[in-house]
Amino acid sequence: MNISIFLQSLSKLKQENLRITRHFGIRHEERKGDVMPDIEGMYELLRSGDPVAISYEEKGKFEVLFNLSDDFDLALVVAVDDTNPEIILHLITCYIQKRSRRVK
Repeated sequence: MNISIFLQSLSKLKQENLRITRHFGIRHEERKGDVMPDIEGMYELLRSGDPVAISYEEKGKFEVLFNLSDDFDLALVVAVDDTNPEIILHLITCYIQKRSRRVK
């Protein structure tokens, strides 16, 4: 799956097709705070948010950045199972990074 197909698929993502890996659950719990959205918020960002950057990590895996504030971005690493016509999205990890670290 390439980036353009991935982007098109996000708007059709169903919440029941969003899977949380064990690693993601641990990291989300460790990193949650004032800026980090909850799982519902991440689903809404994925489904209807406007990513500021997407990078292809490896086969079926992407890093997606969303702007959270003037200072911070949310980075989500996800793996995609393409089960035409729907996709299943596995949340691998999440972290907050300073917006200044975003590749320009």
